Amino acid sequence: GMAKGLGGGFPIGAIWAAGEAAELFTPGSHGTTFGGTPLACAAALAVLDTIEREDLLGAVKRLAPAWHGQLRELAASFPALVREVRARGFMIGLGLAVDPAPVVAALREAGLLVPAAGGNTIRLLPPLTATADELTAAVGRLRSVFASTSAA
Repeated sequence: GMAKGLGGGFPIGAIWAAGEAAELFTPGSHGTTFGGTPLACAAALAVLDTIEREDLLGAVKRLAPAWHGQLRELAASFPALVREVRARGFMIGLGLAVDPAPVVAALREAGLLVPAAGGNTIRLLPPLTATADELTAAVGRLRSVFASTSAA
């Protein structure tokens, strides 16, 4: 499903299904809390129009491979701290070898809002509008925090 980014802050959600999964949906088997709210639907259409008009998904496809490389290089620089990099587009999970709480706090102090995502994973989710320079700057902040964390 998708929700948060779809409405640009307005309460709306959506799901998609195909094949056998779609056949499981029979009339009345799926309900909504905010179904059909005109303002939320207008917001969602504006968001989808912006994604298409500005080719945001194309930008993600162009920028993500280099960013993934930077993150893998970062992880290789801190093998005692970062166990793995899981990446798909701009959705990143960094598996840490340490408790993520102090790392999350240090990243917040460095200007990055990076939540823990279960276990020892931290999650990077930049906006679809992120530029190559912004992604590189984020890696620089990660590097700085990881260096101070490793030294501690």
